This record gives sequence, structure tokens and C-alpha cells, in this order.
Amino acid sequence: MRCTFTLLFLALAFLLTIVDSRYNAADDSRNKVNTVVDEKIWAIEGEDVELPCDITSITRPQDKVSMVLWFKDEAGVPLYTLDARNTGGDLFKAVHWTMSGNLGNRTYFQVDSEAGLARLKVKGVAYEDQGVFRCRVDFVNSPTNNFRVNLTFIEPPRKPVIYDAQGKDVKSVAGPFLEGYELVLHCQVAGGKPKPTVTWWKDDEMIDGTMDSTERFVVNTLKIGKVTRELWGTKLECRAESKIAIKSRVTSKKVSLEILLKPALVSIVLEEDEIYAGRPMNVRCETWGSWPGARLVWRLAGLVMRDSSLQTPTQPPLPSQKANLTISKLALVLDKDDDAKELTCRAENPRFPGGVLETTKVLNVLYPPTATVSLASGFDIDTLREGDDVTFVCHYKSNPRPTSIEWMHNNKRLEHNVEAGVLLASSSLTLRVLTLAHNGAYSCLVRNTVGEVRSPSLPIHMKYVPRCKSGHERQDLVAVPGDTLRLRCEIEADPRDNVRFSWTRNSSLGDVSAVPNPRPLSHTLEYVPRSDDDFGTVACWAINSIGQQKHPCRFDLIPAKPPQKPIDCSIRNESSAMEVNCIPGASGGLPQHFVLEVHGSLENSKLLQQIPQNDQGVSTDSSSSDISSPAALPVYSDRNEEPSFQVYGLQPGYDYTIVVYAENSRGRSQPVLIENIRVSESVQRSRFLGALPNVISDVSSLKNVFIVITLIIAVSLILVGIGVAIGVVICRRRARPVAQESLDDFTTPTYISAQRVEPRIRYGSGSDRRRSQRTSLYLEDNRIEPDLLQQVDIDQHE
Repeated sequence: MRCTFTLLFLALAFLLTIVDSRYNAADDSRNKVNTVVDEKIWAIEGEDVELPCDITSITRPQDKVSMVLWFKDEAGVPLYTLDARNTGGDLFKAVHWTMSGNLGNRTYFQVDSEAGLARLKVKGVAYEDQGVFRCRVDFVNSPTNNFRVNLTFIEPPRKPVIYDAQGKDVKSVAGPFLEGYELVLHCQVAGGKPKPTVTWWKDDEMIDGTMDSTERFVVNTLKIGKVTRELWGTKLECRAESKIAIKSRVTSKKVSLEILLKPALVSIVLEEDEIYAGRPMNVRCETWGSWPGARLVWRLAGLVMRDSSLQTPTQPPLPSQKANLTISKLALVLDKDDDAKELTCRAENPRFPGGVLETTKVLNVLYPPTATVSLASGFDIDTLREGDDVTFVCHYKSNPRPTSIEWMHNNKRLEHNVEAGVLLASSSLTLRVLTLAHNGAYSCLVRNTVGEVRSPSLPIHMKYVPRCKSGHERQDLVAVPGDTLRLRCEIEADPRDNVRFSWTRNSSLGDVSAVPNPRPLSHTLEYVPRSDDDFGTVACWAINSIGQQKHPCRFDLIPAKPPQKPIDCSIRNESSAMEVNCIPGASGGLPQHFVLEVHGSLENSKLLQQIPQNDQGVSTDSSSSDISSPAALPVYSDRNEEPSFQVYGLQPGYDYTIVVYAENSRGRSQPVLIENIRVSESVQRSRFLGALPNVISDVSSLKNVFIVITLIIAVSLILVGIGVAIGVVICRRRARPVAQESLDDFTTPTYISAQRVEPRIRYGSGSDRRRSQRTSLYLEDNRIEPDLLQQVDIDQHE
């Protein structure tokens, strides 16, 4: 039956073809219109497609369809037939015929009468199904319509090929590319129907859709003018797409980008907030952002240093802020010389030319101060003189800044004192009007919060004009006319070399001068005063390279005189002895001794006639020669260095006169008379000791013995106290200054040969006086001090 049905279908189709050809011929012969409409349908292998066919008559829209036939390519046998001739044009009741075979079995003609459209549905189209399908529509009264549909398959393009700027085929990784530089990639695609579009994508976002087409290829060149860090670790995709409407065939290729990154950040981290000299410390350098990991290089003041450890973590697959972190640790021990130096950490990408980033930290090293002392600019330590000003400067290095600066002089701290000429500033010391007291070592003491230091001492020793040696400024000398005096002038001076001496005196006789002495700081003058005019003040002057002595060394020559009489004589009558105590008067400049004489009553009348007395019974006559005359010989005499005597052997019942006077080589003083002295019993030297056994034998009891001993001790203490009091009075009297004549001022000294000089008056002419004045030394034009001596001429002789 199947075979029979197939044969009948073929026969029917053949007949219809013949009829159609004849009918067309008849139509043509009758000038009927044959309309052909072309349309292209794109399909993808394996999908269902619909081939449209317009079943509405162009000339008579109400005309009914009698038959629809589908042909493929140039085949004369219809692929599909819809016959409505026997249904009166009702297409829903029409007969459907398909050609047996693969394509026929997958086709079905569907009619939409209302819209006048019909379509041939083909299920699961295959590549061999593509071609030109023709839909023939026969109408009852209208011309036949032919509608052509070109079924075309969309062909996928070939897999893209990616090249870099150098034409190198990129397989899976593109690059390396440098951060900040240009990136160029070419994507080339061949084949594809319709002609594909080639685009570049990143993270499913198209970044470039510009293409260049040739007959064989479609090329898209991706250019990124400046590679950014965001591209590191990403993938780019080149897509080739053949597309019609919503139908497309796509091929693509993905490549990873290798981006070389510069270090993004480098920092130096100190593990301690403060750096102290000599104290170990750790410092760390951190860098991130470099690909591959950066190499860290330390430099201190430009010198490369080796780090103690280098740590580079494993690189993560995707970039992050702390990706490719590199850490370098460095152990340092700095000193004060490293303060303010620059510590630099340099991060270098070894594969990136110029991929360098560095940071610098200025070191703040804390250390105790160091200090030295020098004179300020303009001062020379070798030329300092008495009376100059000088400024010291303390040069210090300190971090942190000093909290205090102190100045020391010979290990003693100096205070700011404007009146004393000591001026302290922040780091300087100024001394005004230098004196010898300023000699010594100067240093500064600098303190900060870390420690303190004292600078090495700077000694200064200023030069000065001659001056009298301490204790030799003034000497009083008592002389006898005709005696030779050795006047030794002791001075101090700096410099000591080439010191010259001169002598002047204030007598009306003139000057006495001397030449330099081989001994640098002393000179001796032999001086012989002949008369009272040769006495007075002799002055010693000295001069060195600094200048002339301002104040001379003075020798006050006092002529020797007889001593003055003792004063305040007192008498004390004891049972054992009579004590006479006086206070010595002026010695006359020579050693003196004291004499006591006791004259009896028979001699008193003659003595009193020879010695005038005042109203107190004390002699006022300066002559004492009569006391020693044979008619006035004393009954008792004593000689002592001090005016203190004990008198023995006086007989009771008589009146005595005691005479006390002083003597020196120049004579004796006026006597002191103590008259009408009477003793009740004989004063013997041993009486007291001889009577002591009798006293003791008379004691009748032990109580009396103690009383006697107590009385003896009391008397002894009283006598000792009196002696001490007398000694104090005597010392005070001796300490009283002897009235001297006022001394004249000094004159400008002159020089003569050093030899024994005896001044003698020579009254010369005015020309001689002028000549003597021209020989004077140390004449100062502006000197306003009065002259020490008057200028006169002096003869010199052996």
C-alpha cells in the first residue's frame, strides 16, 4: 500500500507539474502577471525556522487560493503541496502533500487566513537545507504569485588570533606591559557568515569595538594609552560574532595581562619614637604595589647599607592594597655625627626600568652636648693686657638644645654682674676691664635633657705693667744720718724681660736714679742720708714693654730720734716687792730700752732743783743729765727692755723718788718722776719666802692652812690678771701710729748708674737744671697726677 501511495503521489505531482507548466504557458499567452518576491532567512543549524509566503492576491485581494506549492532551488518537483481546489478555496480543508525524504518529513505548511500569511515550518534545519525556497500561490481568478525565500545558515567566525605590537602571537599571557606606558594588542578574525564583528571585552564589558575589515579578515586593534594599576591581574577577551537579528555565532579568545608595576608606596617606620646616640635601634622599611616584588636598598647620607633581613610575602592572585608587600629591617647604632643625616629607603622593581620609589627620613639623634671654648673673633689670647675687654664663646653641639649654659673660672661658677664687668649671654662671656684676678682657666658647662658636658679649659694670662710685689708697696725705714741703707724694690710684671728701674725722692735735693738690674723683678739701691733733707720718701719705678708702673714702691725714710718718755706710769707696793709699770712712748725709730732709778730723800732736794716739775710732780725738763750726776746717784737702778720693773731693798721711813726714762742710740728721753714714795717696812727680795714658814707654823689648825693657801692662790691670780692687763695696754700703745710728716707726690723718674749714692746739694745754673730734666724718663705728655718729687741735680761719687 505504501508503495502504491507513493507512486500515486509522484504521478499526481508529475501531472500537476505538467498542468502548471501548461497553465503558466496559457497564462503567459494570455499576458497574465507573474510576481516574484525575494526574502532572506538566516538560520542556525539545528534550530526551527519558518519560511514566509504571502497568499494574498495583489490584484484581487478577495480572490481565493486554489493551490500552494513549495520548491527548493531548481527542482521541478514541489517539496510541499497544499491543494484547495476541491474545497472551494478553504485552505483549512485543503490537502497537504510533502515529498518523502529527510527535508520533507521535517516540513509543515501553516496558514493564517486572517492575515493572509502562511509559512513553511522546517524543524531542525541542517546545513544541507540551506538554499532558495520558492513559494508558488495559484488563485482562482488572479495571476499566480511566486515568493522566493533564501534560507542561509549563519556561519561562526574562526577563533580569533591575538598579536602584540611586535607581531608576536599571544597564546595565553599578553605582555609584559609597563605601568604608565602604552598597551597595544591586535585581534584578527577570519571567516564567518555574515561577516563578524570583532570586539574587546574586560569583565564582560566591551572596551573597544572599532574594526578594520579586509576581504579575508576583520581586525580590531586595542590601544590603551596609559596602563593603569587596575589592569594588573585581569584578562582581556577578543570576541568575533556573526549575528543577524537575535541570531549570532560567536567565537572568542581570552588572554591574561602581565603588568609590571612600580612601587606604589614606600615608608620608613621607626620602632622607637626617639633616637639616642649609642643606643641600638631597629628601623623598618615597607613597600607595596610593585610587581614583581620590589628590592629595598638602604642609604645613610648617600652610603649604601645592608639590611639585616628581607621579607617578601607570596603574591596573591589578584591585586589588593597590601599585595606584593616587601619589608626590610635594619639594625642601627647611631652617634652624634649622624644627627640631621638622611636615611633613605629605595624600592626598585628589577624588571621595570625606572620603576623606582624612595622615601627619606631626616634623623633626629639625641645626644649629650659637646663643647669647646675660644675667644671671639677679633681677640688674640697672646696680646691680652690688663684693662682690656675680652669675650669668650662656647661652641657646642647639642640635641636637644641646651637647657642651660654656665661659665666657670678656675672651677668656680660665674654669675652675671654688670657692676663687676661680668656679662653672660646665651653662649658667650664678656669680661670688662681685665685685671690680674681674671687670670686663670675658663670653661663652659652645657646641659640638655640627655646629659651635660664641661668643655676643656681655656687658660688666659694677661700681660700687665709692673707693680709692687704684694707686701712691698710701702716700707717705713728709720735711719741715722751717715748710715748706708739698702732699699730693695720687689715688683711683679709680665713680660719679665727688659724691665728697667728708676728711683725718685721727694726731697728738695732732687732725684736718685738707677739703671736696669740683671735680676728682672727686683733692684737694690744703696742710699746714704747725710742730713735731715736727705730723709723723706724714695720711690721705685719700673717699666716693661706694656707700659710704666702706675704706682711706685715707696720707702719712707724717717730720721732716727731719741725716744719719747714712757707714759701712764703706775706703782704698786706689795709686801715682797714694789712694781712699777709704764706704757712705752715712741721709740724714735731705733731699738730702745728702759731705765728705772730710785733716789733717796737726801737727794730729792738737789734732784728737784735740777728737774722742773709740773703740778703732778712729773718733770717737764727735757734734760736728764743731772740725774746721773755724782750728787744724784740712785740708791737703786734697773734696766729692762719693757717699762715694767720690780724694786727691792727700800728702807722704811724714807721718802723716795722714782725716775723712769727710755734710751736708744740717739739718746735718752725725758724722765718720768714719781715722788714721795715711802715704804712702811723694808722690802727684801726673799722676805716673802722667808716668812712663809713662820706663817705656816703659826697656823694652829688644818682650817687655817687651807685659808692661807686660798689667799696665796687668790693673790697670784690677781697678779697674773694685772700683768695681762698691763701687757694689753702696752701692746695697744705700741700699735699707735707714729705721727709722720705728710709725703709729697712723685715726679717723673730719671736714670743714673747703680752705685752707692750720697745725696749732696749742688746749686747749678738753669741750663744744668734743664739738662737734668731732659734726662728724666717716663715723661707722659697728658699726665695730670702731681709730681712725687721736685727735680733737682745730684752729684755722684764713689
